[in-house]
Amino acid sequence: MLTFEIANPRVEAPPEVYLNGQNIGPASLMLPDLSDPAYRGEVERLSTQMHFNYTGWLRAQKIVPAASLKVGTNDLVVINGADTGAAAIRATQIQLKYIWDKADYLLRTGH
Repeated sequence: MLTFEIANPRVEAPPEVYLNGQNIGPASLMLPDLSDPAYRGEVERLSTQMHFNYTGWLRAQKIVPAASLKVGTNDLVVINGADTGAAAIRATQIQLKYIWDKADYLLRTGH
């Protein structure tokens, strides 16, 4: 699982995650309550719909398919949503865990 914080994300266009040149899809944003004052609505000229940005840091997560990882160095790219402008990420963490002792199955070798 990939976890990071992103500044200034557009709420309806979460960042896209690329691993080794392959788009593995958008990250999930952990959105605060709508009463949070960091939400900012913007309407562009000739548009009837308002777009919302969050002007602070938001936590984002993405499940990374194991098949997309390779042995050695992996290239990870996070691209902010369309028409969002510049953003920054911080606190990036990839968790690689295999909970073998809590699995609900046993793998036994042949005798």
